[in-house]
Amino acid sequence: MAESVKNVYAEALFQLCEERGITAEADEELDGIRELFSANEEYTRLLSSPLVGFDEKKKLLSAAFEGKVSDTVFDFLCVVTEKGRAGFTAEICREFRRLFYIKQGILEVSVVTAMPLSEALADKLKAKLESTLNKKIIMHTEVDKGLIGGIIVRYEGAELDSSVRGRLDRLKSQIDGIIA
Repeated sequence: MAESVKNVYAEALFQLCEERGITAEADEELDGIRELFSANEEYTRLLSSPLVGFDEKKKLLSAAFEGKVSDTVFDFLCVVTEKGRAGFTAEICREFRRLFYIKQGILEVSVVTAMPLSEALADKLKAKLESTLNKKIIMHTEVDKGLIGGIIVRYEGAELDSSVRGRLDRLKSQIDGIIA
């Protein structure tokens, strides 16, 4: 159910923002809201509680967001809260971002290396990924000394593993398959 809730609300909000020409602004605002809702479980629980009336919840939303976000985003928060879906707000915001990135041709890529990448090498890798995947790349880097060497690139559920550890694991599996 959570999957369909986040999709329905995110798609409706995205479509509305497109019609109003504010998708980039809304994406930025929703990212901040996602962080707030993810970090403040008590606030989310309060907005989700059936024991608290909607008028009280709207006052809380007004104090936190009115005048600080666009009217469209504020109205969205009110609707989600009124419909008892405030607990899904962070997920809806993430789904909105996913839709925004698709529309903008942006792809988030996770790069894991055994040692930190130099800025020059990171820029070169990003440029190569952009030309290969034909998308604007937002690259997140991570260091995992357990890789021994090489690189792992992850995006859209795909994983390209050319790490030494990955090669050793594949070799072990082949040997186990021959011996077994």
